[in-house]
Amino acid sequence: MKFNRTFVLYQAPNLMPQLMKLMTTSLLALLLLLNASCTTEDAIETIETADLSIDINLANETDWPMADEVLQLINEHRNTLGLCGLTADHGYASAYAVDHTKYMIDLERISHDGFADRARALKNNGAISVGENVAAGFDTAQSVVNAWLNSPSHRENIEGNFTHTGFGVMQTDTGRYYFTQLFYKK
Repeated sequence: MKFNRTFVLYQAPNLMPQLMKLMTTSLLALLLLLNASCTTEDAIETIETADLSIDINLANETDWPMADEVLQLINEHRNTLGLCGLTADHGYASAYAVDHTKYMIDLERISHDGFADRARALKNNGAISVGENVAAGFDTAQSVVNAWLNSPSHRENIEGNFTHTGFGVMQTDTGRYYFTQLFYKK
């Protein structure tokens, strides 16, 4: 017993660099999650009684110049991997994305609340699989795409087996951007 205690005390200083690295990595991951998040329909429960109707005109409310730049950067990345580019959906997917972005703006935080309903609605319109990335606080397309690419789960959606994407990119009155990007395969 005494040998074990001495051994543990002797080894403890050698563990400090590893512990500090783990704490730093964990803190960085937490900060990224506070500003960017993603999910797939497998991660969220479905509420069966939800109303899945949407006003398709909501899609017009997205900041299309910013969304187009995000899509261009994502498609450039996909092309470097030999993946087909995603096609922008200016209809249902973007309407659902705008609706969710408005919700996040009201909350003043990012979330995936209601993702299962968005996924189900897109599947009702022909999607086979659906994924979602959300973010807030990035002021350029490059910065939000970089953040998503530096996160394994976000990168998974960007590089996923999807064919189409919808956007809800909106700026608050204070100039803070919120992003919802829905990915789906037809």
